[in-house]
Amino acid sequence: KKSKISKILKDEIIEGETKYDSKNDNFIYKRNDNFSLDLLSCATGLKSFSVLQMLFNNGFLDNKTLLILDEPEVHLHPEWIVQYARLVVLLHKEYKVNFLIGSHNPDMVMAIKYIAEKELGKNNNSVNFYVAKEFEKYSFDYENSYNSIEPIFSSFNTSLDKINEYGPSKD
Repeated sequence: KKSKISKILKDEIIEGETKYDSKNDNFIYKRNDNFSLDLLSCATGLKSFSVLQMLFNNGFLDNKTLLILDEPEVHLHPEWIVQYARLVVLLHKEYKVNFLIGSHNPDMVMAIKYIAEKELGKNNNSVNFYVAKEFEKYSFDYENSYNSIEPIFSSFNTSLDKINEYGPSKD
């Protein structure tokens, strides 16, 4: 199992490896072609994959882990959003890592749903989706929509309503 996740991370997603350089007290991202960069100078998206890779490689991800990720797709290319969702689902499938993810991105939500259905089965109940419902200003309850993403997408549509307020004039 470990080699499957390691291969996906190292060869398919970030095409390299991130390690701590104790001599210089920093993290180095080294691509498979041996090109190296200080991780602090890398794109935020690459950093997010690198952190997961380091946690995984050092044995910190298991069934007792709960990773709380707030909008992990921010600064990721759309294709990488799907790869991030794939990695999350595979870490849950193979290592029972638990995730609590907050996202406003339809690509992330759909990717998690469809990849989880493929990897875990359509009737698997270990992946649930929740939607925030405001009951008074700045106070929310969270409603479990179980395996359905429709309530989430309905909440995303509120931005379209706001855009339409400023839409083309009818002159």
